This record gives sequence, structure tokens and C-alpha cells, in this order.
Amino acid sequence: MATVRWDAISGYIDNIFSIDGRIARADVMALAETDDASDDVIDAIDAIGSRMFTSPSDVRDFLTAQGYVAN
Repeated sequence: MATVRWDAISGYIDNIFSIDGRIARADVMALAETDDASDDVIDAIDAIGSRMFTSPSDVRDFLTAQGYVAN
């Protein structure tokens, strides 16, 4: 597992949040796959798992704590 910069995934996260007001793995993954994101980005998004987040900063904090995202 390689860490990714937050800006590599924040666009996907922000886009889903602006549409749904929440962030779920499947929604973010669909955007990233459509964009042909790198394997490292896909791995970081996959780490969201079944959790539902209510803000992009919560996703960032979680993925950073899990070692998937570097500031």
C-alpha cells in the first residue's frame, strides 16, 4: 500500500459530497473508476469500506489515520 496525496482523491470526495451530502465508498469508487484513477487512489478509496461519512474532512482524517492518505 502506497499513500496518496489528499488532492489525488479530494475531487472525487468533494463531488460526491456536493451531490449527496454524504460520502459512501461505492459512489466515490464509481467516479474514480470512470476517471481511470491509479491503483493507489483506488486502494485509498476502497479503505472507506462500509462507513458513511458526513463531511470530506471526516474522510480525510480517517484515511490519514489509516495510512492511506498523506497531507
